[in-house]
Parts: sequence; structure tokens; C-alpha cells
Amino acid sequence: MSFDRGQAADQTTVRRANLGVVLRHVASHGPCSRARIAAETGLTRGTVSSLVAELVDLELLRESCDDGRDGSVGRPAQPLELADVSVAVGLEISVDSLEVSVEDLTGRVRYERRVFADNRLSASGPVLDRMARMAHEAIADVERDGLRVAGVAVAVPGLVELTSGTLLRAPNLGWSRLPIVAELRERLPELPIRVENEANLAALAEHWQGAARDVRNFICVFGDVGVGAGIVVDGELFRGAHGFGGEFGHVTVDPLGAQCACGSRGCLETLVGQEAIARQSGLRIESGERMRSITAELVRRAEAHDDAVLTALHGAGTSLGLALASAVNLFDLDVVVLGGCFGPLAPWLTEEVEAALRLRVLSAEWSSCELRPSAIGELAAVRGAAALMLRGLLAEPWTVADVRAPAKVAAL
Repeated sequence: MSFDRGQAADQTTVRRANLGVVLRHVASHGPCSRARIAAETGLTRGTVSSLVAELVDLELLRESCDDGRDGSVGRPAQPLELADVSVAVGLEISVDSLEVSVEDLTGRVRYERRVFADNRLSASGPVLDRMARMAHEAIADVERDGLRVAGVAVAVPGLVELTSGTLLRAPNLGWSRLPIVAELRERLPELPIRVENEANLAALAEHWQGAARDVRNFICVFGDVGVGAGIVVDGELFRGAHGFGGEFGHVTVDPLGAQCACGSRGCLETLVGQEAIARQSGLRIESGERMRSITAELVRRAEAHDDAVLTALHGAGTSLGLALASAVNLFDLDVVVLGGCFGPLAPWLTEEVEAALRLRVLSAEWSSCELRPSAIGELAAVRGAAALMLRGLLAEPWTVADVRAPAKVAAL
């Protein structure tokens, strides 16, 4: 019988696709038997057994300690569950800090660290050097525990060209046209590296294991110095034609308003960004002051019923609600997640935002949109970066074979 290369390639493609089907099924449904996987995926039992054997060999699946007994007579089926050997490294570069988070395939955080630094208008080279050193330390730590790093992703506050791995513009950092993936690859060789907008990654984290785990259509609005949004439609990030979707903070709300860091006037973030709320509250912001401390002070004063702060938060909630209502009208969303600084400030933003959603969403009478605070908090973007790489592993599990040996990371 003849067997050409085309047939072999087709069979390899099908098998690889089925590896992903089985791995994602276990990830979505929890521990389950081979028989259940076969029944629920439509694959034959023999095919499932073969695929499971390969996934176990790749240390992506393992047999659960649970004996699988369900009260039936006979030998119990051994449940399969995700193994926790493969991990991904998430990095985040923000205006006032650098963060690293390492998560395994089960979603467990294995390492996390944040270093505060004033990165605004700093040269990119030294910042990337510090970020790479933090990544190197994290990788060394988890590899000592026998874990295998599948890749690295970095969250950045700006426009990202995904195809080239270039940070095109980050107004609040003062960076433009930075080939950030290439720069990090020089510092972290032999590891897959990706870059993505921080708000998109915050949304991914909330969808992966946060406030939007149970929904397929939502927006996560992420407040910091700037304001961004990650939009998920039918379970997938909406990036738009060029990957620039979600620049929510640069929706124009007042053409004659205050000048934004992007150069335009009257952008939403000039009204609802963290520093904007602080200024409207009369808080004095020192150069290099940490964003987290500003949020904590706003919360403290709001809890003390400070009139200036409550008035500023009322105005921010109104402006934010108007913009979110427009997003819900455009995308027909089920949930709005308040992330970043908006999470801790949610108790004082919710009333105005919900009022705008009720009054200004055309379909509100028939399809309500629920408002939820972030379940992950200020580390959502960096955890979303790790989740981005782990989702890639669930989609293409055979790629783990390329990184099974501990990564050789250049010391800096």
C-alpha cells in the first residue's frame, strides 16, 4: 500500500488537533475518564487512549489520585487531570512598577514578584534589563522545583503590533516603535516570547479564572494612569483589523477638554484615569508616586466621606458609565468588569455606571448587563500574560516537546 508524504502530513495535522481537543476538554471539565472524554468529544476510545498516553508522556496530563468510583460495580475508571509541570512566565511593564508571575497549567501561581520603579519617560533599555533579570530569577526559582517553562509573555500599556512584536506607542511611558519582543529575546534566548496590550491581558485573566469565567461576551475596563479595555466576544479577545482594538481611554468625550498624553484633547482617561480622579479630588501627586498608594488614599478618603473625593468619583462614574454604555450598545455584552484602580473604587463608581447602563443601553429592557469588580485585582495583566502562553499550550500541546529541557537563560 502506498503512503505519500501528503497523507503523513494530514495525519500528523489531525493528531495534533486531537491532542488539543483532549487537553482542552480536561482543562474545561476537570478530572474525567478516558471513556468520558471519548463520549463527549466524539473520538473513539482507542484514539483517546493513544492521545492520552502521549499527553501523559509530555507531562501535560496525569492520572488523578481520585480513584474515580461513582458507585458502579467493577473496576473504577482512573480520572485524568492537568499536570502542573509546565509553567508560563508573565511579565508586566507599567508606569510605576515591574511585575513577574509564573503560573502552571492548572492556574496555580508558582512565583510572583513586584518591584516598584518610576518607568515614566525612562529609557527602554535599562527597564528591559531589569525586567529580564526578574524573569531570569523567576525561571531559576521554578526550575529548581522541577518545573518546565513553556514561554514568556509581556504586558505593556500601549499599541502593540502583534505580527512584529513591536510596541508602536505607549504614551504614558514615552516609548514608541520599540521592537520589544526582539529586545527581550536577546535577553531571554531560547524561550518563546509574546507581547500584548495590558488591558487585553487583564480581560484574558478575568476570563481564564476571574470575574468573567462564566461569560463569553464582556468588557474589562482597566484603570491606571491611562484607561484601556479588553473586549471578549464569543469567548475570544476582540482585537480589530490591526490588533489595536480596546483603546477605550482615547474615546473622545470632550473635544475642547484637557490635553491627553496621546496628544489629543478630551480623551476619556483625562476624566476617569487614576491621576485625573486624584486631581479632581484635590490630592497632591508627587513625582514618581506609586499608583497603588494613590488608589489607597482615594479609598481611605471615600470611606471617610470626603466630599471632594466623593464628588470626583461621582463624576468619574458618570463619565465611565456613558462610555461603557456605548460599548455595550456596540457589542451587546453581558458583563462589564471593573479592573485596575476601578476595582477598589467600585463601591463609589457602581451606582453611576449602572444608571448609565440602564438608561443608555438601547436593549437594557430585554438584556441586562451586569457590573462586576475584578476578581484578580491589580495583578490581572501580568497573570493574563502567563495565561496567554498557557492557552497557547492548550491549543498546541505538541509544542511543549521543544521546551522540555530547562531553558538556558543568559545571565545579565
